[in-house]
Amino acid sequence: MYLQLGKWGKVPARVPNLATCYEFTVSWTSATDDIALLSRVCAGAIGAVATQRLPAYRPSIHKPSEYGHICLDKLLAAGMTMSMILKVGTKVLQHLSKQMPTEDEVEREADFFPDPEQGS
Repeated sequence: MYLQLGKWGKVPARVPNLATCYEFTVSWTSATDDIALLSRVCAGAIGAVATQRLPAYRPSIHKPSEYGHICLDKLLAAGMTMSMILKVGTKVLQHLSKQMPTEDEVEREADFFPDPEQGS
């Protein structure tokens, strides 16, 4: 996947680990009533996948919204508008949310383990 990021052009995007996908997806769902927070979460999600142009997300140092503030500043400086950041960020967040395992997938995985009585 490639992202169009202002004056940087097309930038390759990678899928972060599942914990990062989870953190940004949860932050996204709680930011719907606050456009400033939503902007930071979108910018942070872009940064979490476009690591060649933006600083790496470090969950031990930043919360998604704090990291998003750093990325928002850099994306605006790169010539992206707020509508572009929201559009690209939403696309990234949708992609991150699809990485999360579903209940059915978790149940199927659990079926590979024998019941305690069977393993004895």
